[in-house]
Amino acid sequence: MLQSTSPEVDAAPRAESSPREASILSPLGVTAFRHIWIANLLGNLGTWAQSVAVAWVITAAHAGPIMVAMVQVASAAPLVVLSIATGVLADNYDKRRIMLIGQAVEMAGAIFLTVLAFIGYLDPLVLILAVLWISLGSAITVPAWQSAVGEQVPREMVSSAVLLNGVNYNVARALGPALGGLMLSVLAPSWVFLVNTLSYIALLAALWYWRREVPVRSLPPEGIREGVVAALRFTWNSTVTRLAMLRSFMFGFTASVIWALLPLVARDFPDGSAALYGYMLGMLGIGAILGSVLVPSLRRRVGSSRLISMAAGTLAVMLVLLAYARSLAVMMPALGVAGACWIAALTEYNANVQILVPDWVKGRALALYQTALYAGLAIGSFLWGHLAETMSVSGAILASAIVTAIATFLLYHSQFPQLDAGSLRLVTRGKTNPPQLDFDHERGDVAMSIEYIIPVERAAEFVAMSDALRSLRLRNGGRYWGLFRDVRNEKVWREMLLVESWLQHLRMLDRMTLSDKALIDQVRALHEDDEPPRVTLSVTYQSIRYDDQPADDGQDI
Repeated sequence: MLQSTSPEVDAAPRAESSPREASILSPLGVTAFRHIWIANLLGNLGTWAQSVAVAWVITAAHAGPIMVAMVQVASAAPLVVLSIATGVLADNYDKRRIMLIGQAVEMAGAIFLTVLAFIGYLDPLVLILAVLWISLGSAITVPAWQSAVGEQVPREMVSSAVLLNGVNYNVARALGPALGGLMLSVLAPSWVFLVNTLSYIALLAALWYWRREVPVRSLPPEGIREGVVAALRFTWNSTVTRLAMLRSFMFGFTASVIWALLPLVARDFPDGSAALYGYMLGMLGIGAILGSVLVPSLRRRVGSSRLISMAAGTLAVMLVLLAYARSLAVMMPALGVAGACWIAALTEYNANVQILVPDWVKGRALALYQTALYAGLAIGSFLWGHLAETMSVSGAILASAIVTAIATFLLYHSQFPQLDAGSLRLVTRGKTNPPQLDFDHERGDVAMSIEYIIPVERAAEFVAMSDALRSLRLRNGGRYWGLFRDVRNEKVWREMLLVESWLQHLRMLDRMTLSDKALIDQVRALHEDDEPPRVTLSVTYQSIRYDDQPADDGQDI
């Protein structure tokens, strides 16, 4: 039977706060991270080589801008629709197993695409469906993959590990398209698809041999509905997650014009070819690699939020050059700078969520951030594809540059909070006592009342903390929160909290971090009575079991 507990918790001994950054190469000294990183590089090379082949096959078939842009939509849509659900799985089950399943689904889609190519059935619509299949596997993998970074390296290396994963992605983006373009110039697309299929083997092997320590859980895993509701509650009351979602959506929306229309830019260029498109993507990757070297120093100088704004503003200028440059001497450097802006912004979004969100919801928070980013990519790709048909490719890219500049100006003052990452460690709960009342622990509301005695002269200070206290309770799982003052005794205040079940109440206590505990301690320091604040827990009558009552004899009561 699930046990009762009061909101009293004992904080674990606080360790020294870890610095946010370690050496950029230090995560490669961790064996598990190094093996997975190298295998992932091979997989990313295959993926980018395949993306060039898919885009060029569709473009060479004289498909219109909408059909070309739909490749990006098919790549992003599953991540938009499914990430939150797979994020619940990542937070509640073995991340390694989830990643293995996702990679197996991706490999199956790659095999399907390879078979289609070898039998000569490369219809653009079927190609897009195959990309959609592969992206379904990616939607399963990504939330677990992102949240597992903190399990592969120590906390002080997380930011560097995120940056290295970005470097991995962009090294592949620099070399993979060039490799794909080179292969297409001498081989049929089917061989490019086969290379991508084989590239999954190393990553599957690295994940198979990774032996992570699975945390012991005292409570049953959350269901999909319960987990999604908890994530949405947390996000609504979490500045970090809301800001990451808003800014990443706008960045993905505007920057998607590059991925959606670059094949058309390459095709319309004099002597345009698959190789030129690969070189353009490669230049984006090279720029991202060089930009990643500058990210740590720029972050220290201007801060994370300002770095994101700087990257977005610079990207707007590069888009103008991309729209109207008629020389590769101008276009290639512009693409390189755009790649640096891309890695700077996305690294900062990801690192802020990784570091500033507690572990119990990290997979879902990263999934929501990814959902916002890929929603922006999908919606933007569709819009820029339509605009390219009505106002030319250059006009669509210029429109994206204008929107980027406006969004950068409006969001410039939106700052990520500066928190101590060590304060997000979970506290250790004290011993719990079983409830005396027999009731259904998974259904029926739980009402909690905490009664404080606050001196009149400190009431304003107490009320000033109420907003932060309200966010804490709702972020961790509360359905309703209110603060009330007794009408007969002005010193008596009651904090009222409604939770949807006893099980959810226990989850709330398991989710409490050291920073949450510090805030509660600040509030309780204003309590002037010798006894601690009086806590009352009640369950709705609808969840109580009445097995010990006499049977109904049919008479009216």
